[in-house]
Amino acid sequence: MTSTSPQKPMIQAARGEKPSRWPVWFMRQAGRYLPEYRAVRADVDFVTMCKRPDLAAEVTWQPLRRYDLDASIIFSDILIPCIALGQELTFDKGHGPRLSAPIRSITDVKSLKSPDATRDLGYVGDAISLTKTKLKPEQTMIGFAGAPFTVASYMIEGQGSKEFTEVKKLIFCDRPVITALLEKISQLTVDYLLMQVKAGADAVMLFDTWAGQVSPGVYRDLIFPCTNKIISEVKRASGVPVIYFPGQGSDRMYELTGCAADVISVDWRTRLSRAAEILKGVGLNVTLQGNLDPQALLAPEAELRAMVRALKDEARQAARAHIFNVGHGLLPHTPPESLSIVIDELRK
Repeated sequence: MTSTSPQKPMIQAARGEKPSRWPVWFMRQAGRYLPEYRAVRADVDFVTMCKRPDLAAEVTWQPLRRYDLDASIIFSDILIPCIALGQELTFDKGHGPRLSAPIRSITDVKSLKSPDATRDLGYVGDAISLTKTKLKPEQTMIGFAGAPFTVASYMIEGQGSKEFTEVKKLIFCDRPVITALLEKISQLTVDYLLMQVKAGADAVMLFDTWAGQVSPGVYRDLIFPCTNKIISEVKRASGVPVIYFPGQGSDRMYELTGCAADVISVDWRTRLSRAAEILKGVGLNVTLQGNLDPQALLAPEAELRAMVRALKDEARQAARAHIFNVGHGLLPHTPPESLSIVIDELRK
């Protein structure tokens, strides 16, 4: 296949082509581990940062100024669309995100707004357009959204959860409510991602962080169909590669038969070779992304370099193509210099 973007290694890899170099980026590469990010964050709350294109673009640029990265992912949050749907989003220190008026009934679902992605979430598109003005031609601009179930989990619980009790009450006792909510989120997510592509995103990523909190049967019958519909519609309408993160571990990969994603992002709990084996077993020959443990960035340099080499060797054998990344987001205590070590070893 002839690459449509030969100058972008990440797009080449996402499409299963041989990239001009091994692409690398890091989930949450714009974040609290960088002192320059903390300096911006000190004067403004998190939601305001997401809503102001100038600030969102600034913190998106920050890691690219420091590191030789192949992609930039727009600074935002998977819960930003909840604001357009009518919930109030706040981030309390030490408590994570909170959403007002949790969704627990069909009346609650019907009370949600029917937003226009461009009108109500256009500031994310503006931030993408602004960010792209400073990217090199070979760097990929990534847009993203939360997958419907993960977003719905926060909307139902009103905050993060360990037990997901209210979510599972709806799954097992009032399925029509969560089905209606997933459909509402799905409709917005398609428009939201397409708006980001129109603004300049070269690829998009769908995060399903909490997909592993339900049984395989519930995932297969309730969650995966609406997620895969989003992936299919976005690909059909835009033509850009779609990356899907199905959450922790390997269990969800067994249920991905027919998945339309170009790239599956693998967390560190699963070997890349095992992920490739599972995915091929369900008929998928896709690019893999990942999957260095973010905490490995605390390791001494020699050990960190050895882990990068081992991951590269496994990826060469396992995947049709590979995008180097961490298995999930960078953490606030990540040493910034460790990213330089990883990139240096990868470039060798």
